[in-house]
Amino acid sequence: MRGARSSSHIVRHATAALLLATALTASAQADERRALVGYYPSWFETKAAKLTATPSGYTHVILAFAKPDFTWNGKDWSGTGLQFVASPADVHREIAALQARGTKVVLAVGGATYLNWAPLAAEAEHSGKITAALTKFVADMGLDGIDIDYEADGAAPAQIAEYRGAIAALSNAAGPNHMLSLAAWSTGADCSKATGTAPCGGKIGVWDGRTGRERQVFADTSLIAKLAMINVMSYDAGVDQFDPVKAWSLYRELVPAKITLNIGFEISPEGWGPARLVATNAKAVCPGAHIKADQFGAPVNQPYSVERALNDGPLSSTKNARDGAMLWHLAKDQGLPRCGRPVAVSPRELELTARVLLDRQRSASPAFSEDTDDH
Repeated sequence: MRGARSSSHIVRHATAALLLATALTASAQADERRALVGYYPSWFETKAAKLTATPSGYTHVILAFAKPDFTWNGKDWSGTGLQFVASPADVHREIAALQARGTKVVLAVGGATYLNWAPLAAEAEHSGKITAALTKFVADMGLDGIDIDYEADGAAPAQIAEYRGAIAALSNAAGPNHMLSLAAWSTGADCSKATGTAPCGGKIGVWDGRTGRERQVFADTSLIAKLAMINVMSYDAGVDQFDPVKAWSLYRELVPAKITLNIGFEISPEGWGPARLVATNAKAVCPGAHIKADQFGAPVNQPYSVERALNDGPLSSTKNARDGAMLWHLAKDQGLPRCGRPVAVSPRELELTARVLLDRQRSASPAFSEDTDDH
């Protein structure tokens, strides 16, 4: 019996080592691909497929959203802001399954409804209860990092200081062995009176409120150095006076090349405005599927499509070979608007289209077949 136990012990260790090696190999392979990031809304869990059903084309899945005034009791979701129905133990297993195939899983803090950032920002210099709770949660759930989603309104000095404090505190919470990413506002790299207009050809963006906010925040270059990835929320601004490619390009000029910079997409209907995102240029035939002008008034006259955004954005730049795309969000797959046969892009079609373009394999993919209606 002792010999049997010893053999079983050896088998268990060999199996664990094999699984670890497989996960590390998958992770290394994923690190070589252009990024395709998908946000997973925890409150959609009962309406949509489980976390593990996320298509394999995604390199990163970001769990939305944790509260900035975060607490963690180690047992359930109370105090976290996350709204999963499944238990933390079950979600932990799903996270591990995604990671085993090479997908990184990150926790998003903030969002449009969790806006109590002051207590967290106050822990910028010295870790406190919130950062300690976040650090423990990342470890307990086996997460790969933290994503900063500061969506409070305004770009006044008070907001800039709070934003900077939040970045510093969340960097401390993530620690040196986990990635730190950031969801950047659509017009955050645009120019305003506060930023000066030289980077924007002497022009000020037509939008207000949060215009130029990230440009101000990133004036502190020590904060930029903490970031591995930025996802530009280049949507929710319509098509009459906003160009997502212009937004992405201004960020690409603003931040160091080492930071992976992703252009963002939202499945239609968007949270604001009449924009209607489609997969390919040929499908941009409906109202809202054509960009008229950019945020500085320059004419654009280009399709509002995944194809155009990637070709004229990340794929046109040689600064970072990992630059790619982000989707808000993975579960938004109902009530997609039509205009004749062409239809607004679905999460699945977006993944197919983006992955083909990002991998430079324009071939027989359904994303480029005009006969495809993947809905």
